[in-house]
Amino acid sequence: MADSNQTTTTAFDRVSDVDVVMTVIQPRPVVGLGNLLILNPKTASTSSSPTTGSSASTGSGTTAGSSTAGSGSTSPSAPASGSQTTQATTATSNNGSTQSVQTTLPDELSADDRENGILLRKTDPKTGAIYREYANAEAVSHDYDTDSIVYKKALTYFAQDNSSDRIAVLDYDPSKASDSLEAFWYFNWTFAIQAESNIDQDTVALSNIFEANKDHFLVLQTNNIDDYQQLNGQNYVIGLKHDPAEYMDAAIVGAVATLTVGSVTWKFKSLKGITPESLTTNELSGINSLHAIAYVEVNSIGETSEGWVLSGEYIDVNHGMIWIKTNMSGQLESFLQGNGKVSYDQAGITQLSGIVTQVLEQAYQQGIINQNETTGKGDYSVTASPRSEQSLADISARHYGGLNFTYHVSGAIHDITVNGEVQSDRILRS
Repeated sequence: MADSNQTTTTAFDRVSDVDVVMTVIQPRPVVGLGNLLILNPKTASTSSSPTTGSSASTGSGTTAGSSTAGSGSTSPSAPASGSQTTQATTATSNNGSTQSVQTTLPDELSADDRENGILLRKTDPKTGAIYREYANAEAVSHDYDTDSIVYKKALTYFAQDNSSDRIAVLDYDPSKASDSLEAFWYFNWTFAIQAESNIDQDTVALSNIFEANKDHFLVLQTNNIDDYQQLNGQNYVIGLKHDPAEYMDAAIVGAVATLTVGSVTWKFKSLKGITPESLTTNELSGINSLHAIAYVEVNSIGETSEGWVLSGEYIDVNHGMIWIKTNMSGQLESFLQGNGKVSYDQAGITQLSGIVTQVLEQAYQQGIINQNETTGKGDYSVTASPRSEQSLADISARHYGGLNFTYHVSGAIHDITVNGEVQSDRILRS
């Protein structure tokens, strides 16, 4: 309710013996392990003095008084009301286009921002990187021109059947890529794509950030399969082989990533707006040898040719490990926060072990963990060593490190061989 000189306003009384009280339950935002971040590097080449004032949005994604955004470029909108101090710089996108942008924006959203579908905006004071979340592609167009790759990739993402209720974009200085990603690493995203698909030494360095953390995926796309030679063996990098004119990276994340982790493989998936490529058996063999993924036509239907990362491990396996790590950590943390005290004895240890078991059982139900052929139950085990086996240093520091678990991943069938025998009535001469 709006503030009107801090006067309390209440509902009118009605003469009635019945009072019906209704609570509106709003849909919760999608917070999971399938949301997408578009990485949009910007190089600030010059800097001028701060200027005070507000700029009105033209509605095309560019700010009045600034140059027109080119492909993949951005022109962040100023708030619709009020004034602010902004630092004007000239930003250069990867395609060489330059434009004047604002490097400081308020984190607090205005009413117009919310109406336009902007869900979150945050600037990292250390790097100047700006992180935004948008409800749909139209919301993206308020900050990025409709000719930009950022907008077009958002459009492709939301065109897929299983896209999330949001998409994130990170504008950052590529020379500060590691610090910029660190600032927003644990915001609401798990998969990242490049605004402009490009594989070079900077991309290798970028992939190493994902490889070191082991809890997010970088999805790359190129039409030159040899580009992936320098990324061979990466466990958290998905390599796509497709013409960059079509945004297969945005499409595959939108089609699969938000589905229940463990319930799907990333092979066989149809992507809207992506044209299947006609490949020879030798070309497909070369793609498979580097553990990349193409988009092909099989049985008159377009489908992703495989479902692996560049190391050859399958995406659903690594996604499942991220799910277990995230949920186990979250549930144990919630248990510690929700209890006055978890005792350092067998009772407390048993409680912790029970939470680990619950997470693994849910992982089994979702298809992350395999079924034990003998027992018909989830193929996992949990052990928790007693207090007597903990070191005096750990007990003194109130640290318990005696929980361990193992599980067998649930695989998937990607191709089939059927053996048949035909009985003929024809007698052939030997």
